[in-house]
Amino acid sequence: MATTTTTTTTTLLAVTAPPLILIILSSIPSILASYRTFLSLGPGGTPHNLVGFLVQSCMRLVARSDVRAVPPPYYSRRRHTGNSNSSTIQTATAGAEERAEVDEAVARTYAPHGRTSFLPPSSLLGSSSPSEGMSSSSSSSSSLLPLRAGPRPEVPSIVAPQRQTSMQAAPEMVVRMRQFLHRLVEGGDDAERGGGGAPLFRLGPSRLEGGHHEAIFLAEDKEKGEASPPPFMGMAGREIVHVHGEGSSHMTLSLADGEEAVAKGWAERHRLSGVNRMLPWSYVLVYAPRDDDEFEVWKRLAVASCRFVSGGKDIKLTGA
Repeated sequence: MATTTTTTTTTLLAVTAPPLILIILSSIPSILASYRTFLSLGPGGTPHNLVGFLVQSCMRLVARSDVRAVPPPYYSRRRHTGNSNSSTIQTATAGAEERAEVDEAVARTYAPHGRTSFLPPSSLLGSSSPSEGMSSSSSSSSSLLPLRAGPRPEVPSIVAPQRQTSMQAAPEMVVRMRQFLHRLVEGGDDAERGGGGAPLFRLGPSRLEGGHHEAIFLAEDKEKGEASPPPFMGMAGREIVHVHGEGSSHMTLSLADGEEAVAKGWAERHRLSGVNRMLPWSYVLVYAPRDDDEFEVWKRLAVASCRFVSGGKDIKLTGA
């Protein structure tokens, strides 16, 4: 009996080993190419070495690939009768009205501001209040984003770090973007001081990027019992927005503004956005601004992200 078992095992190994070896050997060039791409993106998120590459490779087992999908993956289709509302995308099927709308569980998670657009008008000077109840399909024309010109930049399938490898920003543009982060922190600070409160935001090393980039965080106000970040933020915690060296940036927008940014070609979701609540569904990679007009759009998105995560607080900006 033992001899028979041994013979069977030997036969199976003899049959399966060569194909397995061939599969492994044929995968080596692809693995090496992926590792070189990982290193070329620079440090951020995971360790910038083989360990970090293995970590992000494991992340790919759960990561999403539909990061540019419109409507987003958290929409579901339901049959409806009567008038539509601003949070739906309508389709005609067999004479009946069927609408794609935000999944109820997702809507509850991001309440009360998930379906609110916080995009300010093109002019960023002074104070501009958010528009309650506005979604990407119902915002006023002054708050909608324009279509981004041309194709999207190349973004490798590496989970972390997530970067664009084409259409990168000039170094001077990256400096301007980081300066604007400082203005945002000062603007939130001024708005709260006017009401006798504590600063809204603070600057610090990005935790999501391993401390390699400066980020805006929601400031803690323990006196008001606000020591915990919004529950939908996941492992982003209090971190709202940070800028990468090539000009792309990560930020958490409201669901409505995130949908608008992705649909108009300005952004794509992170591959871990919405995965087991690790990152918010509306945690997006905003592409690097290529000129002054695109920089204005980026500023509007950065303002919108800070307003959303702060619970709709107003921000006063001064200067150019």
